[in-house]
Amino acid sequence: MVAQAPEPVVAPGVPYVSAVDPGIYVDPAVFAEEKKNIFSRTWIFLGHTSEVPRKGSFVTRRLLDDNIIIVRGKDLQVRAFYNVCRHRGMQVCRADDGETKRFTCPYHGWLYDIDGKLTSLPLEKPYFGEEGLDRPNLGLKPLERFAEYKGLLFGSISAEGESLEEFLGDFAWYLDIYLDRYPGGMEVIGEPQRWRVPCNWKIPSENLMGDTYHVQYTHRSVAEIGLHPNKPQDFGASGKRNGVHIDAGRGTTGLTRQTPQGRGYPDEMVEVFKQHMPEGPRDLIFGEGNDYWPSRAHLWPNFSMLGAGAQVAEDDLVPYLFIRTWVPIDHETTEIWSWVLVEKEAPAEFKEKSMRAYTLTFGPAGTEEVDDAENFASMMRVMKGAGGRRINQILEMGTPEQMDDYVIRDWPGPGTAISTSYSDAGNRRFHHLWNTAMGREEAK
Repeated sequence: MVAQAPEPVVAPGVPYVSAVDPGIYVDPAVFAEEKKNIFSRTWIFLGHTSEVPRKGSFVTRRLLDDNIIIVRGKDLQVRAFYNVCRHRGMQVCRADDGETKRFTCPYHGWLYDIDGKLTSLPLEKPYFGEEGLDRPNLGLKPLERFAEYKGLLFGSISAEGESLEEFLGDFAWYLDIYLDRYPGGMEVIGEPQRWRVPCNWKIPSENLMGDTYHVQYTHRSVAEIGLHPNKPQDFGASGKRNGVHIDAGRGTTGLTRQTPQGRGYPDEMVEVFKQHMPEGPRDLIFGEGNDYWPSRAHLWPNFSMLGAGAQVAEDDLVPYLFIRTWVPIDHETTEIWSWVLVEKEAPAEFKEKSMRAYTLTFGPAGTEEVDDAENFASMMRVMKGAGGRRINQILEMGTPEQMDDYVIRDWPGPGTAISTSYSDAGNRRFHHLWNTAMGREEAK
């Protein structure tokens, strides 16, 4: 499905996939393969621990075609169960979130406690025998794999595979810049916002994997009206928005050449960042002569983070950070789940303003979100055409020779760092991971 390229010289750690067949986005048979080879095997982001803060707090989530209950148990541990009654396969919990002491199946009234144990059922002895059922073995079925990384919750419907720590690999080092910079950690504000876009899940995932190139044109109007703190010229080759792109295992991240104050963080919060962030990431961000701050990150296959700032009022630049998963409904529909992530111990006023800044820009009707959604939907529409499906997409921004020059050889962090945000390195990384998972050949 991927066009072959001549033998390129590839910079260390940067796979070179030169072109992509549009069929991988619009063919339902490809999506059926993805369900089997990707989403049924790998770790998928499900939520954040702050969504279930107390004993009995729960949320329900979609993992491919399965519905999952995530609940904090009696021992305060967070667990994940299939939302399926062990009796006749009924959905046990119909609520999106809440607090409870038990889950009651609405079909026949079987009761499960918040640890997933079957505690009672109507008419057990008269009709299931004097000894009753084997309740210890009839509790809610746990998700095969479920783990946390600094508040982020991931699950997998496959019992086999590497641990979450192994899966994250070097990317965890960069996640710490986003997640481990404040005492008490991070928390989400409110419930996730959800909406659907008529496009394949890979299109927005690739956009966050490393397409900084579109910002200077797609979102130019946001800068022109003054909502974005940067000017159009800041997105040029020598502008401060042109930073560093990093490939680290299954993830990528981008750093802009600006300080956290330049993003809108107050001095007092920045001082806490300097004290609390782990040593390696702290030295990278705040080391002498360094002016970096994280802007975006993507973890294969469909988890993204983006941090930016918005001018919510005159002389009031406010930062925000959102986390997001691109949930595939079918081959041509993606459901977006989006949360605003803030420092748990930050002032309440900061949290409120951060939520407002996000809503103005990347909420469901935000100025930048609607720009992206129109692009995603339009790409999907034209690729469905008989002719459109024959027009390969090129991923040649940054030739092999240029990429070799762009690599920062003495980069202090793990992975491969590239000294420009403007290349197809992130998209090539995405398709390298996709080809590997799907067992497809690619350009060498």
